[in-house]
Amino acid sequence: MAKVDADGNDTSAESEAKFQPSLLQKLLRLLLSFVSASLKFLILAGSCLWAYRIRQISVQKYGYLIHEFDPWFNTRATKYLAKHGWHAFFHWYDYMSWYPLGRPIGTTIYPGMQILSVWIWQFLKLFPKKTVDMPGRDLIPANWLPMLPGHGQLSMGPMSVNDVCVMVPAWLASVATFSIFLLTWEVSESSGAAVCAALVMSIIPAHLMRSMTGEFDNECVAMAAFCTAFWLWCRSIRHSSSWPWALPAALAYASAVATWGGYIFVNNLIALHAAVLVGLGKYGTGLYRAYSIWYVLGSACATLVPVVGLMPIRSIEQMPSMAVFMGFQVLELCDLWRKRRPMSGLRFFFFRVSVFVTIGVVTCAVCWVLLQFNYFSPWSSRIRGLFLKHRKTGNPLVDSVAEHQAANEQAYDMYLSTPRYFACAGLFFCWHQRTPAKIFPVLFAAVAYHFSLKMSRLIIICGPIVSILAGYPLGIVFDWCIEQCKRLVCGPLPSLPEEDLPKRTGGMGSIYRLLNKIVKPVTYTDELRSVEDVMGHFAFRLPLLDRITRLALASLILSTAWREMQDPWEKFVSLCYQHADSLAGPGLAYEARLRNGQTIIVDDYYQGYKWIERNTPSDSRVLAWWDYGYQITGIAKRTSVADGNTWNHEHIATIGRILSNPVKKAHNIMKHLADYVLVWAGERETDLRISAHFARIGNSVFPDICGPADPTCSKYAAYPSPTPMMRASFVYNAVKHNLVDGVRLDPKLFKEVHTTKHGLMRIYQVLNVSNESKAWVADPANRICDAPGSWYCVGQYPPKLKKLISKRKNFSQLEDFNRQVEKSDYTRLVEKQQAESGRDADV
Repeated sequence: MAKVDADGNDTSAESEAKFQPSLLQKLLRLLLSFVSASLKFLILAGSCLWAYRIRQISVQKYGYLIHEFDPWFNTRATKYLAKHGWHAFFHWYDYMSWYPLGRPIGTTIYPGMQILSVWIWQFLKLFPKKTVDMPGRDLIPANWLPMLPGHGQLSMGPMSVNDVCVMVPAWLASVATFSIFLLTWEVSESSGAAVCAALVMSIIPAHLMRSMTGEFDNECVAMAAFCTAFWLWCRSIRHSSSWPWALPAALAYASAVATWGGYIFVNNLIALHAAVLVGLGKYGTGLYRAYSIWYVLGSACATLVPVVGLMPIRSIEQMPSMAVFMGFQVLELCDLWRKRRPMSGLRFFFFRVSVFVTIGVVTCAVCWVLLQFNYFSPWSSRIRGLFLKHRKTGNPLVDSVAEHQAANEQAYDMYLSTPRYFACAGLFFCWHQRTPAKIFPVLFAAVAYHFSLKMSRLIIICGPIVSILAGYPLGIVFDWCIEQCKRLVCGPLPSLPEEDLPKRTGGMGSIYRLLNKIVKPVTYTDELRSVEDVMGHFAFRLPLLDRITRLALASLILSTAWREMQDPWEKFVSLCYQHADSLAGPGLAYEARLRNGQTIIVDDYYQGYKWIERNTPSDSRVLAWWDYGYQITGIAKRTSVADGNTWNHEHIATIGRILSNPVKKAHNIMKHLADYVLVWAGERETDLRISAHFARIGNSVFPDICGPADPTCSKYAAYPSPTPMMRASFVYNAVKHNLVDGVRLDPKLFKEVHTTKHGLMRIYQVLNVSNESKAWVADPANRICDAPGSWYCVGQYPPKLKKLISKRKNFSQLEDFNRQVEKSDYTRLVEKQQAESGRDADV
């Protein structure tokens, strides 16, 4: 049987040699290829447009409103960059968050998203406000117009920073969809597979989950950067002469680094791919140059990102990519040595082994010395959790975050749906391509699946690879069917000549060639060879009958696929729109239905923050659980005691202590830190539902909250009925104030100043505030600067809280192997339960 490539092109040597198409056949094939390419282009353009349109549901329902928690911080940082400029942004110490300590912003975030958004904002200011009809709008059917941006009318001109931040996720989703098209085409060598992958990527829920309009979070930009970096890397190793593509690949990687901490995934996946290619005997000068350029230039650019700094040469999780780079240098040096002093393959093999063993021993010794001097940065809780057998990290703060919990089958079904089954089939289509990048999707799938099993948030990185692999069986088979139509009238298409690579000896290539000589006679028997010869002879002697048979088979496949695929596709699209509709909710507002059937928007949370902005002094300090800090500074524009970052475990634990303390004790601390305190209440009772984390996190630093014998704070529970400790706590009394008999905050300590329309947020004024402590914190003389006149000046707790702060125990996280610090009771409990049961701790 004649062999075909991914696009269905005949690669039979016999057919190539004996069939010469006429000029008419060549022109006809060119015309049919143009029609096919045009159809694919239209589907690709429709996919990119679809990616944009489906994400507009949020704007259509709620307007230009930023979502959730982190996006409010990102928007605030973007506005600061737009207003104050580059230099001020990277020298910004923010005293409106983490009161009284403050926080350096520009040097502690991945600023790529903010920089990109400001560039877009500045670019749009170059155009006057104008609305124009799309070319050919009058020719488009009326029922198609709603699918087009602005119903076929393009609006250009200045936008506010807020509106740009709202729209960036949708714009970048279209970019990510196009990047998936390029990546899939590169690794599959099939344009049909690439178009199918783009179609899936445009609406798959795993991509929707962080890219709805308003979801201005790092991942929405990172996905486009990741996919572009992967495409350029795979392009750089297509041929031995393709290595210059490693230059833009390194720049794309640098943009990914500047965007999201998940760049570690890109770093290690590319390194793994390069290492596997060596193991498969594909090492050559082209691969060496591509990886070396990518690693050196990419790492050099990465160090320019302030939050990254020297992490590429100090972070343990980035050591594998460095090890691969060093290994490539040794391989190339060995090759250079062999060119100067020729030696047999066997001798070269042992020579290279001895060199690697020697360098390996020296490297291990150097690493051991560096380890003694605490040179390497320790694992973070999140990164370490990806490689643990267990799913609890031993850090109650990290364990409390829902998106850091392990994924389950329900999550995969929700976010990957039907395409994941096609992706499994797609793995069987990854082996016949000529490009060395053909193994990349297999590695991508394995790594993404492993990581997502450990952390549900990382299902987002499964979206691109599931889209890619789902496109394989659909697109490759479709291309083969289309080629049979062309073949009927145009004859077979000669394949391109393969790149003639020199055979290397003394390495994996020699081993595989030896194995092939042994295995091939057993697997490729004379009977199989005879069948192939007969089918090839049939195709040559009876070409018309062969082509008609192929066309009949292609028609049968297409008709069956059309019939069987309609229902699953419609269900998948319906599911995607259901998820888009649910993900459209910004968290601050949601749709509710009244008894009369009327749909209303409940925006209590947003209006509560706006009340604070309108009705409190500008220097007010607002205390709430750390989740809400970004919204306090972003919407209410007031100082928050903590924001949504997890960098200071002890400070968050102090807030946990305040909220879980009895009312009087809570006030004794609160009056030195806050003027107002808010809780999320109402029917949802949000703060009561998560209140166990307040005490648990607080207890990891203040063991007297629940006691050493109860590190999970089981005595502090709101459901099914509140425990005595819960009833006495400030958060319970604030949520249930005047709603339950006998539950009322002391009017001498707190004054209820506002409860939102539906009771979802309650705001209290802290009475008897210590103006002395407030003035002390506000005095710049009481801040500790890293140098005289420096912008980096850390605030301090007021003296009246010195006794409380002295009780804190620095939280020893599991990754702190460089420090011999006593572990918390919570950490010891997690380790003990995991050791005894061999499974996750039950906390």
